[in-house]
Amino acid sequence: MKIAIVRLSALGDIIQSAVVLQFIKNFKKDIEIHWFVDEKFKGILKNHPLIDKLYALPLKDKHFFKSLKILLKARKNNYTAVIDLQGLIKSAIVSRILSRNNFGFDQNSLKESFAHNFYNQKLNIDYNENVFVRYLNLASFTLNEDFNPKDLAFKKDVFYVDENLKQLLSKKLKIDQNKKNILIHVGSSVENKIYPKTKVTLLCKLIIQEFPEAKIFLSWGNVKEFEFAKDVINLSAIDEKNIELAPKFNLEELMAFTKTMDLIIGNDSGPTHLAFALNRPSITIFGATPSYRNAYKTSINKIIDAGKKITNSKHIDKSDFCIMRIEEEDILKLIKEIFDEK
Repeated sequence: MKIAIVRLSALGDIIQSAVVLQFIKNFKKDIEIHWFVDEKFKGILKNHPLIDKLYALPLKDKHFFKSLKILLKARKNNYTAVIDLQGLIKSAIVSRILSRNNFGFDQNSLKESFAHNFYNQKLNIDYNENVFVRYLNLASFTLNEDFNPKDLAFKKDVFYVDENLKQLLSKKLKIDQNKKNILIHVGSSVENKIYPKTKVTLLCKLIIQEFPEAKIFLSWGNVKEFEFAKDVINLSAIDEKNIELAPKFNLEELMAFTKTMDLIIGNDSGPTHLAFALNRPSITIFGATPSYRNAYKTSINKIIDAGKKITNSKHIDKSDFCIMRIEEEDILKLIKEIFDEK
């Protein structure tokens, strides 16, 4: 049996979608899985042990003819089924090119409702439902197998981490396993998802006051985030032995470094969600995006939001900066909970 999964972008969504792989392989170990992803994000899925073949499409670079050639060649694989986990018009078209027997969400379950016209089989599930529940339900629907979302609490690591790279980074960055090593992601591609600089600074101060033995690493991915992180260090006036800028990581390095950390804190973004995927303790900070939908709580994976009721996940107000209401003292309480449980 050979199936294809379509999840082209973005980083956080790919990280969350990939959890279905182990559920599918546990159901049928000899099933062959091919994954179709945008070329810009192939690094996160590269060398994945549960993906038999990875197809990278240069769609974001607008190389449509090249992408079509890749799809037409892949179609010769004669897939038993194609699962579109993304649910956008572009991903629905990709799934339809690959096979007539393609599966997706129905009209009422999609943000881009027109996408349902390209599916042969359609699942009805509330768009506001938790994303992990949505993905597992669509995989269940496709394979006619019951995947229980409660089993997410017992999942294995979603991604492969190179142990040699992990040890190399630990040595290079002088990770002291006797300390509480904390990684804080300061950035996001969406402005109103970012926890304010002044609050991140205060949070760092509170952490060191409460845990003098802690070491904080500030992660960044572009110049703007680099300046943000550098300002936090300067404003916090914390001894450099307790706080430092992390280097700029590629995706493989970020995964390896995440596995060395005792706690990851960050906004509703891909790098933060990676902690859940790799079974590392985490605190995800939500503002105008719905925490109940975009994260899955466990004993080590906590969430905090502004207390705002968000009932329509299809239309997020990007001018809403309610994330500023979240008090850094409340985040510290969650940090204490996690470290007390360890």
